[in-house]
Amino acid sequence: MIIWNTYLILEKLLSEIEEVELIQKFTNPTKTKEWLQKNKVDLLISDIEMNHLNGLELINQLEKPPFVIYVSSYPKYAAKSFELEPLHYLVKPINEIDLRIAIERAKNKILKKEVEEYIIIKEGHALFHKISLSDILFIEADNDYVKVICKKKEYRTHCTLKEIENRLGSNFIKTHRSYLVNQSHINKINGTFAEIKNYTIPVSRAYKQTVYDRLGIKN
Repeated sequence: MIIWNTYLILEKLLSEIEEVELIQKFTNPTKTKEWLQKNKVDLLISDIEMNHLNGLELINQLEKPPFVIYVSSYPKYAAKSFELEPLHYLVKPINEIDLRIAIERAKNKILKKEVEEYIIIKEGHALFHKISLSDILFIEADNDYVKVICKKKEYRTHCTLKEIENRLGSNFIKTHRSYLVNQSHINKINGTFAEIKNYTIPVSRAYKQTVYDRLGIKN
């Protein structure tokens, strides 16, 4: 495993995960590329916004890139990074739960195990729920909370829609400033709404084109 251009706290968190072996770290992306061209690693943890060569360009320029987890202070890069199929996208400051999920996902990929995509949300002061992403229908902002609507149950957790969006995979689409939907569960969609089971989800003008592009629909 290789990690570079990140905070010392990330190294400390990684040192506490038994399966992780830190092989090399860099602050210069060009030197990173040169090293990766000569050495094989299972996983790269990379920042995105850097001088001379960003993290997306770095992966594009490698003939046989390793699995990658992106780390960034800028959530805006998440959608672009999904084109390179990263295992995870972590937004600084690093959350220990999200890091462990990312490492578990990497381990399963390396061992060629079937990967269960999930998030962990906190309810109340000390109750944690592990929720399969495939079970989520949509997520709705609710003031200082979000509601996670699943096939058979509903959860409510104290966070913003942006915070939970950064922890989801590329299968989720923002249709409205207050809604994230799992595109696998969309039954019907037009210019103003999407139907998911018995729910009607608004599609706002600001997000309509992005939604149609993601679903491969000609507008």
